[in-house]
Amino acid sequence: MAIPTKTMAVRLFEYGGPDKLIFGEYDLPPLDAHDVLVKNFAGSVSRWDVKYRAGDLARYQLPGRAAFPLPQQLGREAAGEVIAVGGAVTRFKPGDRVIGVTHPEDPDAAETARGLGNLSRNLAIPGHQTFGSYAQYLVRDERMWLPLPGGVDYEQAGVALWPFSSSHRVVRDRLMVRLGDTVLIAGASGGMGQATMQLCELAGARVIATTRHPGKVAMLRELGADAVVVTADAERARADVLAFTAGEGVDHAIDYTGSPELLRFLGSVMRLGGRLVISSEQGREPMPFTAADMIRLELNLLGIRGARMNDMLAVLKLLGKHQINTRIAARFPLARVSEAHTLLETSPNLVGRIVVLPWT
Repeated sequence: MAIPTKTMAVRLFEYGGPDKLIFGEYDLPPLDAHDVLVKNFAGSVSRWDVKYRAGDLARYQLPGRAAFPLPQQLGREAAGEVIAVGGAVTRFKPGDRVIGVTHPEDPDAAETARGLGNLSRNLAIPGHQTFGSYAQYLVRDERMWLPLPGGVDYEQAGVALWPFSSSHRVVRDRLMVRLGDTVLIAGASGGMGQATMQLCELAGARVIATTRHPGKVAMLRELGADAVVVTADAERARADVLAFTAGEGVDHAIDYTGSPELLRFLGSVMRLGGRLVISSEQGREPMPFTAADMIRLELNLLGIRGARMNDMLAVLKLLGKHQINTRIAARFPLARVSEAHTLLETSPNLVGRIVVLPWT
């Protein structure tokens, strides 16, 4: 077949509402020696995409990372089939099933040598510094693709690698969850929360999920939570957590919401010597913990900034064994990505991830 030179895609040329996402036909870059051309069958819409589109990331500068440019083609996750390869490509051939790398590492960075490839510099992350997956065809360096295990459908692959690899680092390396531990998750209904619940279950831990919406309780239980507390009444929720843990409090907690109120709640139910990971920020308010709190509880307060290559490889093994699964909240064709953004921004009852299907 002739190598495509154009693709249908959605691009962002100026910040604003969902109407700024422009669907159309665009030129593909030429295929360089180490590039791979992939027919993209599935990707995702994330809250990072929404923040980028709205201009919230324009002032968000991470150490060692390039700024967030315009124009941009959003979408961090992708899964598809190799159509063509450059002359120097050794990893893939046409017909191979692949999944897009969501957390690249700089192999020459000092951070990578320290085992912190997620913090390495000089990276171009899809949908952040370089064009993402809101397109039917994608051209990327062969190092930006990984083999997709057999038997994994494209839809699950297109929403799994980002949340599960980040959650894998949270569960394994930051919280160091062990058999019998109790983990409290704030923001459990999103992709990261779902992934963390499943990985905690695989580790033999009990999970308590929080929600502000009583209508989500049954679904969170279905997704694997051993208990669900509704934080609209913080005192009742605190009593429920303490009752579930026989008055000890939770061994670990992870916040995916960025809410100061929920952070304060998490701090109030921590066990002595517990670990609390913060993975989201909604504003610039100081954290609701004092030095006295840190000393009294001997609290371990930790941050998390993405995953590493070994986390992605671990997730691919779990995908291949069908040990993890993502609940799909909605599916949209590429031409209706703007509607997907609206749904993600406005629906209080959304549980799961939104899939983009470029060939629907």
